Amino acid sequence: MAVYAIGDVHGCLPQLLTLLEAVRFRPGRDRLLFVGDLISRGPDSLGTIRFVRDQGERAVALMGNHELRAINGLLGFPEKGFLKHLGFLTTCPERDDILDWMRQRPLVHHEPELNLRLVHAGFHSGWSLDQAMDYACRLGVILRDEATLRAFLARYPANLPEIESSDMDETARLHFAMAVMTRLRICQPDGRVVWSIPGASGGAAFKLEPDSPYRPWHALLDWPGSERIVYGHWAIAGLSRNGRFIGLDSGCVYGGKLTAMRVDHPDLPITQVSCPAYVKPE
Repeated sequence: MAVYAIGDVHGCLPQLLTLLEAVRFRPGRDRLLFVGDLISRGPDSLGTIRFVRDQGERAVALMGNHELRAINGLLGFPEKGFLKHLGFLTTCPERDDILDWMRQRPLVHHEPELNLRLVHAGFHSGWSLDQAMDYACRLGVILRDEATLRAFLARYPANLPEIESSDMDETARLHFAMAVMTRLRICQPDGRVVWSIPGASGGAAFKLEPDSPYRPWHALLDWPGSERIVYGHWAIAGLSRNGRFIGLDSGCVYGGKLTAMRVDHPDLPITQVSCPAYVKPE
């Protein structure tokens, strides 16, 4: 059995199938760990969902910001770009089944035997590991109960805070935790989140230049132990290996590559396939 972690697919099903052929994936024997953002912007989001669901327990797909965007839209809280990239879900015959499946996507996945933890975007440096997992667990409970989730999404702030402050109520803390685990990229040196670089647009809003005053989120995280943390979400940064932190989003939908890493192998070998530019970064 082989275990592969795979970067953001974004509906690029042809490239996913090519990648799995390249690693000689064996359905029913090997396992696939997707870091989130299976859908949106690429040519076949529905086919990608169907393929991953067909793998059953042999595949784990995390909650990404685009899965969360799909859930928001289907529950009546559409964000910018929902109809353009995910509107097909509103008329899909499998709409309710897909919504239920997406609501069950975990925010964090742990592989203790592989000394590995996966998250779509990142963890806040102000959290301990126990705090992060507690937030992920509590958010999972909310996601799985539709009435509770609707109430939670109805209060979601238009402008996210930079830090988790002591005067936040529980819902506000969970809003912040959800955003961190699905959207985090950059922080101030003191840990305050930079949701996008001021004055920049498109991919430049998340690109760290050598003289930038900002830091990647993982540069501030100082959890004990040697557990590897694998994430996606940061396409402009590309494939990144920074010690125990490994970023697998290599911008497949933007004309980059789709990346797989074999995580049960001591060398963590990487396989990539090139992708056409289906869209420009928004």
